[in-house]
Amino acid sequence: MKKIILFFIGNIIVHAQDLKVFDLKLGEPMNIRECAFQIAESSSKDGISVQKNKNRGLIGAKPNISKMYVYTENQPQKDKCFQRIGLYYTESPTPGTVGAENLPDIIPPNNQKVKLIYSKDTRPGIADREDIWIGIQDHKITGIRFYFNIHNASNVFQTLVKKYGNPSSKQNYSILTPIGKNLDYYETKWNFRNLKVTFLSIDTNQIGYDPNNAPIGYLSEVGCVTIQYISEEKTIQDNNKL
Repeated sequence: MKKIILFFIGNIIVHAQDLKVFDLKLGEPMNIRECAFQIAESSSKDGISVQKNKNRGLIGAKPNISKMYVYTENQPQKDKCFQRIGLYYTESPTPGTVGAENLPDIIPPNNQKVKLIYSKDTRPGIADREDIWIGIQDHKITGIRFYFNIHNASNVFQTLVKKYGNPSSKQNYSILTPIGKNLDYYETKWNFRNLKVTFLSIDTNQIGYDPNNAPIGYLSEVGCVTIQYISEEKTIQDNNKL
């Protein structure tokens, strides 16, 4: 009986560790603060933000002005913060269009992906390239993606094996470069009841989640790891069956 109890407790501990990524725990409420920002205005169609000019435009004329949020905190001094992407943040609406006069209210991010920025001293060493991204669903952190230099692929893979054990599957891929050389890379996955881990030794896809980032193909110098939390759907009790 003692052995059974100890084994059961051990499984609970391992299960809890699986959900921890860096200093985050997947499935937990999103409580990371937003990086500091300010509101900027622009009369430029390409969306370049400029400081407000009280004397802009001709007398009596109302120039088309767009507003957007601009982050003034590119990296926190300590701990971490997040930045949103897309319209009104990294993209400005075309001046004069509907919604250009008023910015959306700042509400907690939900059902979206945001950029996670660590301070210089706390950024995870394994994520040594590009940005770190987290996915948020139902106000909870449900996924994280980070990138690494392809020369570190073996070390990153071994770190994942040490944490999650042997992968559930492995798939080899190849992409042809313009000079006729095959660039080989592989994908491994770990599948658990409430967690899915995907490792790409070379990520030839779009980096991050910014819609402005184009696919990089054979030019890629990074690999990536995506760790996704799988929530358990609660069974709804039907008190009035068909």
